[in-house]
Amino acid sequence: MAAAGWNCVVVEHFKVGQGARQHTKYRAQSSTSGASPQELIFRFSQVDSLLGRLAQMPELRDVALPRLPPKATLRSLVSGRFDDAFLEERRGLLTKFFEDLSAALNGKYSEVGNVLELCEPLGEFVALAARAGNAAEAEAVAAVEAAIRREEDRQIIASQNAEYEESLRQDELRRIEEAEKAEQEQQAAREEAKRQEEEAAKALELEQALKMRREKFALENPVPSAGEPQAMMRFRAPSGATIQRAFPDSATVSTLFEFAAVSEWDGPKWGETFDLRTSFPVKNLKGMESQTLREAGLCPSAMLLVAQDS
Repeated sequence: MAAAGWNCVVVEHFKVGQGARQHTKYRAQSSTSGASPQELIFRFSQVDSLLGRLAQMPELRDVALPRLPPKATLRSLVSGRFDDAFLEERRGLLTKFFEDLSAALNGKYSEVGNVLELCEPLGEFVALAARAGNAAEAEAVAAVEAAIRREEDRQIIASQNAEYEESLRQDELRRIEEAEKAEQEQQAAREEAKRQEEEAAKALELEQALKMRREKFALENPVPSAGEPQAMMRFRAPSGATIQRAFPDSATVSTLFEFAAVSEWDGPKWGETFDLRTSFPVKNLKGMESQTLREAGLCPSAMLLVAQDS
């Protein structure tokens, strides 16, 4: 038997709308002592709003308000928020919530007067839910819900626009990064080309200088003619390459160093310091540059090894 005062029993749940607009409503029976029962239709969010308003009322600070059933449970997370078992479980929990709420509010107001008149948030909730239960008010409720959906759609569009703008920003950042990378690569290519060009110019300059030095040597040190006192010099490089030439016996040892340096063979590299060494007996010619070939004991012939300068 229902207690005196106000009571509410949630009798069923039902789904409204299609697709993204689908939501759940609850039908309940509300009764107040001395008045005819009312059919209420409401959404879970309306109950949530009711509890929030009650919690803000100073006169209810000493009243232990019940907790609302959770908006989501493990079942709804697994099976979805429109799962029938989940919604039926919530319906039962809402009935228990209203039982506890009516007990708390009846205890506060029933001895003073009508709880729906004394507790403004509850009275407004019941009145609104009762109007929703009448077919004549269904269109007005639908209009409110349509406005809510339009706001939700607006927020979705705004979110999508923000995502699109962020995508454009990221694309622009990538474009700038790629342009900077391309510029760096082009700069590196230009620097490498300049380096190679400078090296080629330097090599050409060295080659021309070596050619002039070679021509000067040939001009200043002609091969002695037959019958002239001379010495035949054979040179061997570390690579195994050999070259030979006749020199006047009056030529200085420095002439041999110059010949080994400027001749076209696989001998000493340009600018490389080296020594000339006789094979037997072993003798280094470095330091003997001012002596003639005869004074150095290189006549009538000698094998000279190109050695690293020690």
